[in-house]
Amino acid sequence: MQANRANLSAARRHYGRWGYGQWAARLALLGLTLCWSPLARAQATSWLYFGGGGGVIERDNRQSHAAVQLDSGLGTSADAPLVVGGIFRVQGYLGAGADLGLLARLVTRGFARGDYGVGLDAGVYQRWWGASSTGFTGNLVLGAPWGLTLLGGASVGSDDQRLYFVSLGLDFARLTVHRHTGLDWFANPMRSPAD
Repeated sequence: MQANRANLSAARRHYGRWGYGQWAARLALLGLTLCWSPLARAQATSWLYFGGGGGVIERDNRQSHAAVQLDSGLGTSADAPLVVGGIFRVQGYLGAGADLGLLARLVTRGFARGDYGVGLDAGVYQRWWGASSTGFTGNLVLGAPWGLTLLGGASVGSDDQRLYFVSLGLDFARLTVHRHTGLDWFANPMRSPAD
């Protein structure tokens, strides 16, 4: 007990009044270093697509359904020739149910800026309705000015299920925020990325 008290009083003499202040200053400096960042100039690309089309589901029999689709996601800056990102997808089949998907996206700069462009989506999906299924989904995406987007693809899942789908719609982020085309007809003063 006496040894502990002696060690404690020796530590107090060693650090003194300013010793704890130095540790506090060091911790504050470390905190500022970790929290400080220069002005960020990269502007992320985003997607918000809504469209409709159809899908054919093949398992034991063949079922055709009208479909609605919603994609939402983020990607890297459209300053580079290729934009990489990810999307969350909901594909609803009228009279049946909805598939949920999580996909990686690779598109050209033209697509990301609301002009002509192409891209690929690939990822996984989950179906809880009917004969539930989990598997791979992928599609080709074609973009035209004013956010017009055409998707066509397929899904292959458990229980030997296959799905083929096509969807035509508008990408509202490409139509508004990221649009770099048609500026003479419809101005976009706050476009991203800025030229």
